[in-house]
Amino acid sequence: MSTIDIPLPDSLTSALKQPVCLDLSLPKPEMPTLTLPTGAVLKGIADFSRGIPTECSMNFSLALMIAPIMASMQCLLDILKFLKSIIDAAKPPPNPVDVVNAFAKGITALEHCLGLVTPAGICPFVKSLLLLITRMLHCVLDALESAVEALDRLELSIATALKEGNTDEYAALQCAMQNAETAAAGALTSIEPVAALLQIAEPFLSIANVKIDPLPDVSGSSGVAGLRLAVETLTPIVATIERIAGALPC
Repeated sequence: MSTIDIPLPDSLTSALKQPVCLDLSLPKPEMPTLTLPTGAVLKGIADFSRGIPTECSMNFSLALMIAPIMASMQCLLDILKFLKSIIDAAKPPPNPVDVVNAFAKGITALEHCLGLVTPAGICPFVKSLLLLITRMLHCVLDALESAVEALDRLELSIATALKEGNTDEYAALQCAMQNAETAAAGALTSIEPVAALLQIAEPFLSIANVKIDPLPDVSGSSGVAGLRLAVETLTPIVATIERIAGALPC
């Protein structure tokens, strides 16, 4: 039986071509930051559980974080207002009556904040915060372990395609490899705000007599070996934080 070649329009031929990796590459968003009045810098959370993080999703995560932070600064603002009233009353020529009145008024306004500086008062917050951090780190570990498994499979498939000379499959697998590495990098990026959260929490941890070492920097991890090492490094740290949180008497 004879065959007949039917020419296709250029537009259809172009549409049927296998896309190049550039067309399928995932974006690499920049991490948004916000400087707090205290001088600390807050970073957006790369929430990979909702897909590959984007600049929009990380900006929204930053907005969700800053609202409770502003609410929690009420005591700090009350303390600063108290100190300012004392300083203003003590300016030359100082009036002892005004100083005493400002002091008494300020102490009354700060009574609701005094429980925060005792181990018993701060314990529930510290415990819930540490448990939140461990849950976030478990999510990161799950994502990294999945990335290691995916990269393992892709490396084997790429080697097979290369051996068989299947250039189209090789190109598609290389693109999938790049995307898997990008997803893993997104998971690693989400560790940075957790580390920053631990650093900001240091004054609260010290009141509760809790000591947590800073998280190690694994942001540069890449490839199967590097990601596996990151998992092995973080796993015992997460277990330690969980144990400390569970031992708190509240």
